[in-house]
Amino acid sequence: MSENIDIDAQRGTKLGLTGKQIDIARILADPTETRTIKAICDDQGVPRRTFYNWYSKPEYKKYVDSLIDKYTDAELGGIWKALTRKAHSGDMAAIKLFMEMKGKYKEIKEIKHNFENLTDEQLDNRLQELMKKVGDNSSIQIDIK
Repeated sequence: MSENIDIDAQRGTKLGLTGKQIDIARILADPTETRTIKAICDDQGVPRRTFYNWYSKPEYKKYVDSLIDKYTDAELGGIWKALTRKAHSGDMAAIKLFMEMKGKYKEIKEIKHNFENLTDEQLDNRLQELMKKVGDNSSIQIDIK
């Protein structure tokens, strides 16, 4: 893991980040970290206002997010196994999530709407609005009477 840390630090310096910025980014990305922002900043000798100035910059936030992605990607196998165990034990929420993740389950949403007295253009616009509300992960059944 120290090789990854060195690569991350090199990437951070290439982005123009200071050692303190890199250190705090690592702390923020660490899933075992439980301290508050205030405590982290105090321990690192960085004023909170300074930290929030850093964090407001897209390149710093993107760097922190990339470290978080590395930590979470490393945990995917264990999480997948835990979800599978819960599903096998009969946990309905785990079963539903498992099936959603595998693309085997799509939630069916029912929306009732009166389409009377609409022009074709108004009907098309209303249907597009409803499709956005329902989202991509749902099955859609439209009954027009």
